Amino acid sequence: MNREVFAARFAASTRAAWEVAQSLVSEDLPEPLVFRVRLNQSYDGHPPQSGELRFPEDSARNRAVELSRCDAETVVAELWRDGHVPEWVNVAAVSETGTATVVEVVCCGRFTSDDSRLYHSEEGTPPFHVLSPLLPPRHDGTPFSIHTHAECRHRSDLEPLATASDRVWSLTLMTEEFDDRLLSAVPNLPSLEIFEHRACTIEAEALSAFLRFPKLRILRLYLGEPGAFHAGVGGGRLDALADLTIANLPSRPWGQEMLTEAAPGLTSVHLSANESLWLDAPFSSALNSVTLTAANVAGSARLPAKLDRLDICLTSAADEDLMTLLDGVRCMRSLSLRGTPVTDAIVPVLERYDLDHLDLVDTEVTAPTLSRFRADHPGTRVFPRPVPSRPAT
Repeated sequence: MNREVFAARFAASTRAAWEVAQSLVSEDLPEPLVFRVRLNQSYDGHPPQSGELRFPEDSARNRAVELSRCDAETVVAELWRDGHVPEWVNVAAVSETGTATVVEVVCCGRFTSDDSRLYHSEEGTPPFHVLSPLLPPRHDGTPFSIHTHAECRHRSDLEPLATASDRVWSLTLMTEEFDDRLLSAVPNLPSLEIFEHRACTIEAEALSAFLRFPKLRILRLYLGEPGAFHAGVGGGRLDALADLTIANLPSRPWGQEMLTEAAPGLTSVHLSANESLWLDAPFSSALNSVTLTAANVAGSARLPAKLDRLDICLTSAADEDLMTLLDGVRCMRSLSLRGTPVTDAIVPVLERYDLDHLDLVDTEVTAPTLSRFRADHPGTRVFPRPVPSRPAT
């Protein structure tokens, strides 16, 4: 595809995305467009096909930062690469700054010069596919705010939220930092239910930063540096919080014992550390889903006696470590030990559970032991699945 055709199709598709959004949202969207580009957004685990180009460096964080706010000429220059273009490109208007509408450009990581391999030919402008803004939950067809699902990559992106603060339902921060200074720039968001940050640097009494969001149900923090992180709330409570993710936790006590008091309504926690995951207090009995990811667990962890789902990936743990961790668990429906190097010795421990689902992929449990477990527990869906036997020739 020549560059002029690609640029014309891009212009037509982005204009269509603006029109679709304007027909759905309550704001008057500015006609000038700016673009947020996401490269390498496809699953590319299969070997490349003949003539296909891939650019792994496009996944680097600095590339996302560079292309978080750019003009149309920059987008075309990035996506048209010597006659090769992404096999598919999704475009949608996702925000507005007061002076421009932000169009998100989500790109396949596979580039081709063969037009027959481009997706969305039925729309007339392959490889482009026009989408609407993400709809609000339980959308009934009435106009909604384009800020319902907000994403901010720069401090300046927070400014438009001040005029739509009561309409923001979810907020994702992609800034390089999220500290007390940046937090002060976030307006009060009385309707916020989901908050996610991918480079959080809040340290002492970290959860207290979210007390001013009274409806917050889901909180996902990916710590940029564990530093002095501590999950204190300064005596407050996150009463609406039900689902908590904290990733990249420090390998030391970090305030796990405060979670039960700080968020009494928690039903799901997802905790991870690069090395040891420090758990030094009992988990709340109100939890029904727990995910633990690390090299191993340190401290005197005690899981709830009853769980619907337990996912554990401890890459340096032994059978004895898992036996200790599971000691207080009396009932659960789903268990994943994927990636944990347990052996056949763990299987007798698992016999005491009436499991609907068991995942032992990438463990050291042997095929004969798995086969016996399947025979003894026909109601349990066990992974890995058995390899079908080949018919004799």
